[in-house]
Amino acid sequence: MSTPTSELQELSNKSIIELFSVELKADVHYTKVAKTDNAYTQSDGSGGAGTQIEITLNSHGFSTGLILSLDFTSGNGIDGIYTIQSVTTNTFTVTATSSQSTSGNVSFNVNSTLTDPTVYLFHSGNNMKDSLDIVWQSNTYTRMPCTAEGFKYSGKGTLPRPTLTFSNLLGTVTAILQLVNQTTPFIDLQGAKVTRRRTLSRFLDAVNFPSNVNPYGTPDPASELPKEIYFIDRKATETRNIVSFEMVTSFDLHGVGAPKKLVTRDDFAGVGTFVNF
Repeated sequence: MSTPTSELQELSNKSIIELFSVELKADVHYTKVAKTDNAYTQSDGSGGAGTQIEITLNSHGFSTGLILSLDFTSGNGIDGIYTIQSVTTNTFTVTATSSQSTSGNVSFNVNSTLTDPTVYLFHSGNNMKDSLDIVWQSNTYTRMPCTAEGFKYSGKGTLPRPTLTFSNLLGTVTAILQLVNQTTPFIDLQGAKVTRRRTLSRFLDAVNFPSNVNPYGTPDPASELPKEIYFIDRKATETRNIVSFEMVTSFDLHGVGAPKKLVTRDDFAGVGTFVNF
């Protein structure tokens, strides 16, 4: 018997594309080198409104493809994850999602070992052009077999604790865990920030499709569903086949006692005794 709903599984202009980023925690998952208050200018290259952001940092040593989490401390630059598009000795450029003309200062951290990432981007799938990685907002999301589930809010007073499960047949995730554990033993990515991003196929960058033309619509890097932010609470499973993580929201109070400060006899000698007056 044929599947009566097979057409529902086909890619269309309304198909939801799910993407994830994992941002490591500085000095917990890696040894940071802070780059603070670096001058930037966003324009079209000639002073008008544009999407190119040029950041000045003398002798930075960066290369194209390096992923950074940028914090714009002045001006109207939008905080977020950016991939370096071009470099010179003292400057590098990234691409913004919206066009404007602004300038100011920006700060960010890099790994003391530049070849080791501070941000991982991944997507459970591939593009239609060459079946390789998918590009969204000029950032490349590595194709990675994974499943993410448990995001539904029940309305019963408990917050969702989603799980993120990766294939580990090539030992890719285990290698990442070994890397972060060199900074903090047995940390296993605990505390890493996970951002779930979703957009429709019609808004994807044209570079994902044959002839660099999106057949489902017009690319729009600013069109996406509200971002969902979680933090890795623990590694639930690690085998030769899979690695699974349990995540929590930033306001999940699981494991937090009330009151947080427990009074002991060291604080007050009468704790645990009854006195009649």
